[in-house]
Amino acid sequence: MASLRRLVGFLALVLVALVVAHDLVFLLTYGAKYDEALAHSGHDGSWATAVVVVLAAGIGLFGVAAWQLHRLGVVARTGAPTAGPDTLSASAFGWRLVGLWWRLCATTTFLFVIQENLEHQRIGEALPGLSVLGSGEYSDAALVIAIVTLVVAFVGALFRWRRDLLFARIASARQARYRRAERIHPRPAATRDGRPESIVGRGLAVRAPPSPAR
Repeated sequence: MASLRRLVGFLALVLVALVVAHDLVFLLTYGAKYDEALAHSGHDGSWATAVVVVLAAGIGLFGVAAWQLHRLGVVARTGAPTAGPDTLSASAFGWRLVGLWWRLCATTTFLFVIQENLEHQRIGEALPGLSVLGSGEYSDAALVIAIVTLVVAFVGALFRWRRDLLFARIASARQARYRRAERIHPRPAATRDGRPESIVGRGLAVRAPPSPAR
């Protein structure tokens, strides 16, 4: 279940990065002729609808994630305000950011190339191939994608780090409460067997007394 949530979250980040980077590329390239350029390159009304849907879903997921962090924060503060780690490891966060960024950048770049080639094919033009990443028709597309995915990856990594930090603090608070309970109410020591001991001594064999004469 956790892996499925991570996959859905990653795909949401990819879609947000894709639509933002795509529209920024066209804005930087064509400026005031942005709408006209989109129409001439095969981006009809469905693209505008897709942009609105993706951005709305991204904002919604951002709100849900922020609410979940708020709830976890309340639980962590209620359990033990000082329990568990409370500082950010720059190196750990940096590695997490780099790992998310390169995966996000690679996936977004791949989808951008595929999408633009399909759009050209749909309107009967020659396929531009990888030239969509740096030709005059797509101004600095590769650089724009890299910057946009870095910003999106930073937000995603920050949310994930904060979530893991709160989970660690909650787990630490629970362990602290368990240890305090053990000190206040220790487990009872094993009681001795109260049954009477055998008349046969340990390691001794005692003969039975003779039966009385009849």
